[in-house]
Amino acid sequence: MPHSKVCVSDNLSHYMPLTADDHRLLEELEQNPRTATKDEVLWQSDDVPATLYTLRSGWAYSLHSAGSGNEQILDVFLPGDLLGIRELTFPAYATSLVMLTDGVVCPFPAERLLNIFESSPTLTLAIHASAARQQAIITERLVNILRHDARSRIAHFMLELYYRLKRIDATFTHDFTLPLSQRDMSRLLGMTTVHISRTLTELEREGLLRKTRRNVQILDLDGLARVVSFDPFKITDKLNPLFKGGASGSWTQRNPVSSARPSR
Repeated sequence: MPHSKVCVSDNLSHYMPLTADDHRLLEELEQNPRTATKDEVLWQSDDVPATLYTLRSGWAYSLHSAGSGNEQILDVFLPGDLLGIRELTFPAYATSLVMLTDGVVCPFPAERLLNIFESSPTLTLAIHASAARQQAIITERLVNILRHDARSRIAHFMLELYYRLKRIDATFTHDFTLPLSQRDMSRLLGMTTVHISRTLTELEREGLLRKTRRNVQILDLDGLARVVSFDPFKITDKLNPLFKGGASGSWTQRNPVSSARPSR
């Protein structure tokens, strides 16, 4: 899975159908793919967001470094993700972006998005939806870290990855490669590496999850979800009914907004 090749159009088409013109505009963002190597820094904090990337293959992560030398991993990016889209309007990046594995990235000038925004309301909405869901993933993980114990933190993160990887590949099973080390997981989940190791052993003993050095096997998906009451709907691709007309370029409301939760 780390080396699966996914176009950014594969990502954005989850939100709404894309036209031939939409695909053409997105292909312009991926005209110059290049190989990126593990641990390569694509940008540093305080760099101006002049160049953005699409991630064609491999995994990457964003890293926040405090003045004390402490480091926190904030984002984990998977194939098809737009990198840097949330920071586009800021004068500088707040985090560094690092390749977690070897992969392929497609750099493009940030101003190229202006052409997309001017040309396609559908893509503008889809890109906004993608950025919003990246933020939702971080928010859900942070809430879980603040409220729950070690078992819940790890269970939540593994379920997050499961649903994100399944979104990329519908044939995805419960086994996957996880290129994060226990040190990486500790910087992501706010735990010590010793606590990470003990909790993984506990989850395996309970028949919920098995993690080897580079792989994860979810043994009991429902049981793991019960550990943390994980709700995949909170990172759903479904759009607010207000924007159901986005695929045709018309954002008018086609259905009245209901106070009830949309069907899953």
